[in-house]
Amino acid sequence: MKRILWLDEEKKEIIQMYNNGCKQIEIAEYFNVSQTAISTRLRKWKVSNPDGNRFIRVDIPKNVLYDLYWNKELHPVEIGKKFGCGIAPIHRKMKQYGIPTRTKSEARMGKLNPIYGVGHTEEARKKMSEAFTNGRKIGFNSHWGKGSYYDTPHQGRKWMRSGWEVKVADYLTRNNINWYYEYKWLKVKYGVNYLPDFYLPDKEKYIEVKGRKKKKDLEKIILAQQKYNIELWDGEELLKRGIVNNSGVAEINRKYR
Repeated sequence: MKRILWLDEEKKEIIQMYNNGCKQIEIAEYFNVSQTAISTRLRKWKVSNPDGNRFIRVDIPKNVLYDLYWNKELHPVEIGKKFGCGIAPIHRKMKQYGIPTRTKSEARMGKLNPIYGVGHTEEARKKMSEAFTNGRKIGFNSHWGKGSYYDTPHQGRKWMRSGWEVKVADYLTRNNINWYYEYKWLKVKYGVNYLPDFYLPDKEKYIEVKGRKKKKDLEKIILAQQKYNIELWDGEELLKRGIVNNSGVAEINRKYR
């Protein structure tokens, strides 16, 4: 690689620009060279620290950083620009303050989505929403989350159909609550039976875990609740109880953070 020897002759001006608050990238653009070339010389001249932006100390109060990230939904890069630094110091501060980061799904919701307001027509968005709500299998799993086998306290090894059901089983066991999984079918009315996910014999109560709320399932639950003591544990309920850390709905997640 050809060395830019002439740049050494501009040492005085480069140092002066740097000390006056110019960023390395701005100095590089001024001299029409790469940022690496400027960074290398600043280190050589012992003007800047060896790793540049990574060790910049930024003084941002926790409440301000939280508000910018969660309430104003700014990306760490945008926050960094406001405080004259890159993304690394912002991530470091968030970790220091214990501010949770957005999940991948939350990072693409609403205004954070790169195609927000331009990607789909209103009709297309409505169809996709209905497809998800009604649980259409095209493009979606037939189960909410990933199922697995579980060693139950009374029924041996049982297959649980969703990851949320597994987490609820762990929660009940951890809290010394006696439970059965899919204990028995309940007769709701003629020709309609219902099988709740969990039965708590000591409380004489059933629990139904629901992530994707299909209209027909909700109608059946409401009908069954008229005859039996059944509680619906949806994403919000699981989040409130500390069973999950993501309800699947960004607005609900922010409410309980």
